[in-house]
Amino acid sequence: GLRASARVPCYSGCWRSVRRSQGAVWPKPCLILLAVQGLRASARATHSRPADPEAMMRQVRHAVAEQLGLLGMIRRRPDLLVPMLSIWVASFGGGEHGPVTTYFLLEVGATTEQLGNFGVIRTLGVLALSPVYGWLLDNRSAYAPVLLSAFCCSFGCLFRGLVPVNSTFALYGSHVVLGLGAVNFWNVVGAYTALSTPRDMRPVVVSGFQVQVSTLNLLGTASFPACDWVLRAAGMEDQLLRYRAHMSVCSVFCVFGFFYMLVRFRPVACSDKVDQAREEQKLDASVDKLQLLVLLGSLVIQAFGETVVTVLWPLHIKKLGWGSHEYAWLDVASKTMIISGNLAYPALARSLGYRWTAMLLPVVACMTSAAAFLQPDASLYGQTMHVFNALAFLSACGVMKVCFQHLATLAVPPSQQGRVFSLLQMLASVGGIAGNLFGTRLVDHETSFAGRGATPFLIASSLFMLAGCAVAGLLVVPQQCMDSVFPSAPTGEDRDDCMGGACVVGAPKDPDEPIGK
Repeated sequence: GLRASARVPCYSGCWRSVRRSQGAVWPKPCLILLAVQGLRASARATHSRPADPEAMMRQVRHAVAEQLGLLGMIRRRPDLLVPMLSIWVASFGGGEHGPVTTYFLLEVGATTEQLGNFGVIRTLGVLALSPVYGWLLDNRSAYAPVLLSAFCCSFGCLFRGLVPVNSTFALYGSHVVLGLGAVNFWNVVGAYTALSTPRDMRPVVVSGFQVQVSTLNLLGTASFPACDWVLRAAGMEDQLLRYRAHMSVCSVFCVFGFFYMLVRFRPVACSDKVDQAREEQKLDASVDKLQLLVLLGSLVIQAFGETVVTVLWPLHIKKLGWGSHEYAWLDVASKTMIISGNLAYPALARSLGYRWTAMLLPVVACMTSAAAFLQPDASLYGQTMHVFNALAFLSACGVMKVCFQHLATLAVPPSQQGRVFSLLQMLASVGGIAGNLFGTRLVDHETSFAGRGATPFLIASSLFMLAGCAVAGLLVVPQQCMDSVFPSAPTGEDRDDCMGGACVVGAPKDPDEPIGK
């Protein structure tokens, strides 16, 4: 019963099953010894293996194959392909008009204070409708929440691009409509995609959705200079007119995508009782609310820290002698690192295990954020270290978000996962609001521990360390394996790297067979 002496790491889920099978309550000192033995065995299993370049390349190929398998599954399933086409178009279009959105709003008469109000309106839209969308996903069909959020997103963005100059009412009205959709559209489609696929595919689906959205958003941002040059070459010299053209690229395709989904989207029906009972059997026991609270609280800390860094980063690099041009390159590099991190998450969790991955990510975020932002140095060495640590921090934050979302959805029964997805987005919005409020107000605060401008980063680093300690001490990971259901899943000895050694066999033997059939 005790896996502490085995090669596979032992986690507290094993202790719970042992105690349940023996029918006795073990004393706390015994459990502490088990914890120490389990962590030592996990450390030996993780660190005793020398670095193997061939194994690393095999993991890279496996991660790419998983994402290609996910794309193939989406292509074969019209219920997934139809909403994902709209998400792909909206992600690319949003990235294309992203660089000019703020300048467009200023051109039509918005003030700096109103820009902040528009951001609050969008966040309130997420907080207000996320519970409704989650309840509909759990108890009804995905048709209504997907169509409603897509309608608000596409037409709200279209109305915003057509607002007349100095029309405050039109600006606020368009952002109210946009706030009811916008982020909710991505959240609902991402939740539907994850919930309509087998639980064994959850890490690949959650990370793959983020990879696809981030990649297309980055490509849209990179295409902005070329699109602007084409508009200038076509004789469109008026700046406001060019801004409206950029804003309309996303809107026109999103409106087309809405009507396409209205006609073609047919979501899969809810799982019947047999499927739901089979899913319930994969959970060892009812979830401890304290452990679910740890995951949710860690996600709030992740959103808070990421918001603090992204908001204050343009101001911080001025201490290094940099400006907007260097920040643009850093922004592109950070998005690339986030995409790479999300792509590597399934392989990372397969190598280290769920619990070690969830524990190490906040610690890495704490150390890299402290190294990057607490002691600015304008020398070449200081700039190099800042770039390395800042990019590592943002990559760790991106993977952390996917990791905690994945574990939180595995920690609840299938009948409540739609609402959990909505709760996760609400808490991320709360963390973002807190990051905006405290980060901007404490940036000029100076203490004996941190100089002027470093206090928000010190708070974020401390919270990340607190989250890592909480995950290490309290998290119990369900006894489920990360083993992929794609044809390229590792076999043989590679299976032993899965957490807990209890791999789920679900790979289709025929590569052409639809996954999850």
